Amino acid sequence: MINVKSLVQHVNPVPDAPANGMSARARGELADLIGADLVGAVETERRGPARRPSRRGVLVAAVACTAAAVVAGIAVFALNDPKEPGGGGGGPMADEPYFRTTAELESASVLIVRARLGAGHEETSDGLTETVATAQVLATAKGTSPTGGRIELAYTTPGSGPETADLAAGKEYVLLLDELDGGRFAPVNTTQGVYGVDGGHAVAGADNDVTLSAGVVKALKLTP
Repeated sequence: MINVKSLVQHVNPVPDAPANGMSARARGELADLIGADLVGAVETERRGPARRPSRRGVLVAAVACTAAAVVAGIAVFALNDPKEPGGGGGGPMADEPYFRTTAELESASVLIVRARLGAGHEETSDGLTETVATAQVLATAKGTSPTGGRIELAYTTPGSGPETADLAAGKEYVLLLDELDGGRFAPVNTTQGVYGVDGGHAVAGADNDVTLSAGVVKALKLTP
């Protein structure tokens, strides 16, 4: 590891000016412009006491650099925290929030419904391909379902990457949704925005350990 104390004692980030105030090269170039007889007068006028950065200033700079390196290391560690979904490898998640409690998850959802998913089609925008499908709303626990009881759901096409929701046409799901521009909805995240419905129960995915509240389960006509 670099000896910071030794570095601070010997570093000189601003080289000393030549004793005569001007380098030989600069003197030659100036002579070509104004004549050799005037160079001495110019040097005399611009010459002044050399100024060096204080030892305190150098020390502050060195400490700041060390602190920046420590902060950068902490940031890298946080981005690769294995406790978060997707943090174990393969690449970062695409800006998806992860909710640690039931209250956080349900509060972040604009619409919570029990719905049957219809057949979908793929759309590509800005290089991102997603599936868009119509879902028939069977019950609502939060928010207001659109007229007709159908919503247009946009989600990452299953199997298109490491982080996709397990959705299939014809099946029932509990959907925790955010509203997109144009009236479409999307799961609040691929891990916690979709619960399967099996035997009248809401079933969380393998990477989701957050359960739904009793109030939401009752409103959706499901059993705990």
